[in-house]
Amino acid sequence: MVGEPLDEASLPSLENPIIPVDYVGIKAPMFSWPRLRDADPVLRCEMASTGEVACFGPNIYSAFLKAMLSTGFKLPQKGILIGIQHSFRPNFLATAHQLKEEGFKLFATEATSAWLCANDVPATPVAWPSEKGENTSLPGIKRLISEGLIDLVVNLPNNNSRQLKDNFVIRRMAIDHGVPLITNYQVVKLFAEAIHYAGELDSTSLFHYRQKEGKDRGVRTQI
Repeated sequence: MVGEPLDEASLPSLENPIIPVDYVGIKAPMFSWPRLRDADPVLRCEMASTGEVACFGPNIYSAFLKAMLSTGFKLPQKGILIGIQHSFRPNFLATAHQLKEEGFKLFATEATSAWLCANDVPATPVAWPSEKGENTSLPGIKRLISEGLIDLVVNLPNNNSRQLKDNFVIRRMAIDHGVPLITNYQVVKLFAEAIHYAGELDSTSLFHYRQKEGKDRGVRTQI
């Protein structure tokens, strides 16, 4: 591209940005939680990521899944553990139904499992980590994770939770066993939608989208 003529009139500016109409770009952060021993892997204000991955797709669902997979996120094949604070329940119900419709086996702590089952979302109850030895009728979370029966943890806590320590232990279990962890409602909502709507993921370069965009606008794209 060095030495090639440049049409300055075709360049975007703050006043006249180029907004893609037929593709979406999503940037996903990467964090080094496994290296931060005993740190609580929950995002808070002013937290900086170790790195970022930007991916593109024909729609938000495809771009989102590509970005997640590029950070090392693995799609669940066995089961999903759900732990949500009571205030998240009304909004989360539609997402729970979507995960059920996609065929995922769901696990949840006892109260959450009862609520999900009452709303036509089957979920196997599990014992809190602190209940080890006290509630032998329910399977333990650590065993399920270590045996690979849970390969995604959705943990949506807030400061009103009465199980702060147990939730922390669950999040650390996920990180320490290399199990993907989602702690944000918007992310798990988009994840469930993306699994349903993304379709087959392609491996198209950015230049493909930029060339097509240039043709649509009547501009020659230099590569």
